[in-house]
Amino acid sequence: MNAFDCPGSVHPPRKRSRASNKPAKSAMPAVVGGKLSVPRSLNEPSVRRYSATTFWDLNKRDLERDPKESLRTLLHRVKEGPPILLYDAVERGVPTDIVLLYAAAFGNTAASVMSLIGVPETTFRRKEEAKESLPEVAGHRMMGFLRIFATLQRLIEDGGNEMSADFDLEAWVSQWLGDPLPELGGRSPADMLRNPEGQRAVEELLERMRGGLPG
Repeated sequence: MNAFDCPGSVHPPRKRSRASNKPAKSAMPAVVGGKLSVPRSLNEPSVRRYSATTFWDLNKRDLERDPKESLRTLLHRVKEGPPILLYDAVERGVPTDIVLLYAAAFGNTAASVMSLIGVPETTFRRKEEAKESLPEVAGHRMMGFLRIFATLQRLIEDGGNEMSADFDLEAWVSQWLGDPLPELGGRSPADMLRNPEGQRAVEELLERMRGGLPG
């Protein structure tokens, strides 16, 4: 019990919202049904604070220490960001660091990711040394891979499939992207992500897979 709970004490006026004239709600964790409920605003970073100029910014130390967690931070921005933000972020240029992050998180070589997005290693290294963005086509393909990964995450969450602690989502996605699928005419999802039409085909396939994803 605090001072404001004592009998006869004067309670301070509660802060009210001008728009609704209702008491302002505090985004604090609460115990609901014996379980701790963490508001989304506290559990996940807000996308609204990112713009096209800062969309790709990630903590360098975190990139080296935990690339999977850094990738998930980026995927959250992709998943929650409006299409215009994703478009502007790609148009401003995708940093070469994102290729290295993607490779480290998936346990792939940087060269294999370069091949996936269609950029020669010599071109990549030149861009990396000059601190320039990926070529435009490669940048759009990189965003395509991130969008597919984010879509897979969303479908798993929306389907009520909570991922077990030992489930390696990155490893599963990496294998799924490289497997030829009859629904794609024997092509792999990675092959299809080379152009916008192929990306749409993969996204449509994922929607049809709803409910059949691992957890």
